[in-house]
Amino acid sequence: MLSAEFRAQRGTFELDFAIEVEPSETVAVIGRSGAGKTTALRCLAGLVRPLQGTIQNGDRIWYDSATRTFVPSHMRDCAMVFARGALFGHMTALENVEFGLRAQGFGAKQSRERALEALDIVHAGSLSTLRAAGLSGGEVQRIGLARAAALRPSVLLLDEPLSALDIRLRPMVRDALRDTIAATKAATVLVVHDPAEAMLFAQRFVVVEDGVVVQAGDAKTLRERPATSYIASFAGTNLYRGRAKKLRDGSSRVDIGNASLIVQGEYTGDVSVLLDPDAVTLSAASSETSARNSFFGPVQAIVADRGAFRVTLASSPPISARVTAHSFEALGIQHGKTLYATFKALEVRVL
Repeated sequence: MLSAEFRAQRGTFELDFAIEVEPSETVAVIGRSGAGKTTALRCLAGLVRPLQGTIQNGDRIWYDSATRTFVPSHMRDCAMVFARGALFGHMTALENVEFGLRAQGFGAKQSRERALEALDIVHAGSLSTLRAAGLSGGEVQRIGLARAAALRPSVLLLDEPLSALDIRLRPMVRDALRDTIAATKAATVLVVHDPAEAMLFAQRFVVVEDGVVVQAGDAKTLRERPATSYIASFAGTNLYRGRAKKLRDGSSRVDIGNASLIVQGEYTGDVSVLLDPDAVTLSAASSETSARNSFFGPVQAIVADRGAFRVTLASSPPISARVTAHSFEALGIQHGKTLYATFKALEVRVL
């Protein structure tokens, strides 16, 4: 298990951070820009030395201020993927993936075998002979992931690996990211800005605001007992995973367990869909509207959220809506009351 609790400083910015990650678990570190997420990741990687505290991976102590222990980054059993790949432009994709292995002392034959295996994990075997300087942004990130996977680290650190990509390139890199996490079985720390991306990959979350961890836990904990308004907004995101099938009118049906919803656009196969709580309308009774999607169920949770209320229904699947104080009072919303939640197909974002 990766376990850390430390204080760090960069310039005038101070960070007070703590995290625990089990092998094969992914924990997302989330927060606004400038909250201290990347600084925390760099401390875990050994690129920044904390002021005080401890960082331990299994029985190996990487940092301990009390004993003045500091293991440099190249001697830590971890791999880090940066937001923009950080490849060597003059090298081929294969040479970039081999680089970390050769630096660790692996021979040419073993390095080549493991590098080719890692390229296959991220579906980039066809890129092996191309120079990194000529690769697209999405290809660069996939090679960066392959380089990390080739090391087979016990700790995988990911610094916003999708943030620098055009939205068209994200699905393929997202799949490569998922496959890399699965292949390494590492204790994975994912720094991310987009709530949807965090929900897609992480089992637990550490929320940082202004250099301080304000809350940690799974999605249910954050959703039902948010410590701040930022967490309430983040945790209220409706994210579902299902299987899509094209319909004849340019839309698609996404089956989610025993339920289904309609999305705009033609999709086939496994997808993830995102729905903003602001796009959901609550009503006390079923009604005929232009909205093609409707769920219903009892009120499970009520959370104050930025001058309004976020209401979660125990429908199948559960759904959250953000309503004004006026609507909250007019509907007589209370725990256990059955409500209908409707939303338009156009409001659903397919990831």
